[in-house]
Amino acid sequence: MAFLARVSNNMMYGQNMKRLSSLQFQLNKTQQHLSANTRLLTPADDPVAAARALDLKQGKSMNTQFASNRGNAKDALNLQESTLNSFGTRLQDIRTLLVSAGNGAYSEEQLRVVAGEVRAIRDEMVGYANTRDAYGNYLFSGHQVGVKPFDMSAIGQVTYKGDDGQLMIQVDAARYMPATDSGRGIFMGIKGMTGSIVEPSRNDLLIDVDIKDTAALDGYTYEVRFTGNTPDAEYTIWRAQLPGAYTQIDNAGAASTVSYPYNSDTKNTMEVEVNGVRFSISGDVSAGDKVTITPGEPLRTDVFAYINEAIDLLENTNLKSNGGSTNLALGLEALLGNMDTSLDQVLTARGSVGTRLKELDALTLSGADKDLLYTESISELEDLDYYKAISDLYQQQLTLQAAQQTFMMTKGMSLFNMM
Repeated sequence: MAFLARVSNNMMYGQNMKRLSSLQFQLNKTQQHLSANTRLLTPADDPVAAARALDLKQGKSMNTQFASNRGNAKDALNLQESTLNSFGTRLQDIRTLLVSAGNGAYSEEQLRVVAGEVRAIRDEMVGYANTRDAYGNYLFSGHQVGVKPFDMSAIGQVTYKGDDGQLMIQVDAARYMPATDSGRGIFMGIKGMTGSIVEPSRNDLLIDVDIKDTAALDGYTYEVRFTGNTPDAEYTIWRAQLPGAYTQIDNAGAASTVSYPYNSDTKNTMEVEVNGVRFSISGDVSAGDKVTITPGEPLRTDVFAYINEAIDLLENTNLKSNGGSTNLALGLEALLGNMDTSLDQVLTARGSVGTRLKELDALTLSGADKDLLYTESISELEDLDYYKAISDLYQQQLTLQAAQQTFMMTKGMSLFNMM
């Protein structure tokens, strides 16, 4: 009997201790949940929810990184937009100066003053083209962010040293956005025209040439040749696509051997229009005099080359030379068209930047919505139900106290107390 009582007592103590330990563990775990403010202390608490929460946290982390990337892209694009705006404004300033230089009232000295202003603006614009971002990277050098993209020589010639690349930034799960643009694409390869040139054989021939449609010239060079002397002079019109290979034409542009009388009034003025070119020549002429009109040629070059052409034209124009004022007008006409084309290319680049900035704004709003959804989903999986946890805590405390009191009562039980 004694042996059986000892076994029963051991079993009683063991079972009670195991029960008390289990109740104490449950109470401690509930306290830990309340302290950590989460229902998932370990994956074992809810393996499915823990795995899902981990996936959501990774998605939330990536979304946060995309938001940071969008911020970097927006900073770069805002800087580029501001730089291009300043560049375009100064390009318009040059155009205004060229318009003023063509009003016919400026002297050669005043034209050279205008050239000096254009040169100063050009130097400023080269600085804009070499803009750096907050990290010291060149904005318009393509992938070669450490290479100064535009190098200007002592004579003002500008060359591009970068490449055609764009820095791409991942701004969303499936969207890589160019945060920069190559300077070659913005400032180089601009379609333009050279100015037409008028060369009279004598200084006292006053020439006015109005080119209404440069494309209609088709690359031909024209000559107006005079025979006889004023007031009995006549002229013929010649056209040559290749130097030295001239063909006589009429005023409609067709092959002809016709001669036209040079006006013998007091102004001695000849006016004729051929293929979109209006010639107006006045003054006394002699046999053998001629006027050569060489049309401008289409070309593609950089905006800085066009600006340098403007500087050269303004500085080197001799208004008293053969056709000086006419060549100035023709040169300025071509350059104004080139400035407009250059400005269009800059504005197109600004438009592209603006489109990307607008897309970034939309992605930012979408990213904020995603972040909120991630937060709510993670909260549903991990957040602790305080009311239930506190209720469980009180219940577990009460259960533990009851078990402890019961154990205190039962541990004093013995067969000797019944004898």
